[in-house]
Amino acid sequence: MIVPPKDRIEVVLMADQPNPTHLWLQSTTELARRYDFNKEKSFRVMAGAVALLLFMFFLSPGGTVILLLLSLIIFFPLSLVGMAGYFRGG
Repeated sequence: MIVPPKDRIEVVLMADQPNPTHLWLQSTTELARRYDFNKEKSFRVMAGAVALLLFMFFLSPGGTVILLLLSLIIFFPLSLVGMAGYFRGG
């Protein structure tokens, strides 16, 4: 018998089948609490990333624009999901 964990989000795949698949996921709010992120450290990391991006832009403008677009496509939706609970106070 499988005992589901109490601090996870349960996702049931193929629920209408005889043997459904259960996935237990940890939310990003719980991860932020566990790692104890603070806003000052996050701001420093973001400022460093922006400075590095500006430096890269002077070296290779085309490649930097492509990297910026790829990072926005991938990381912006993830940051919205994660930061919603983080700034709300979880």
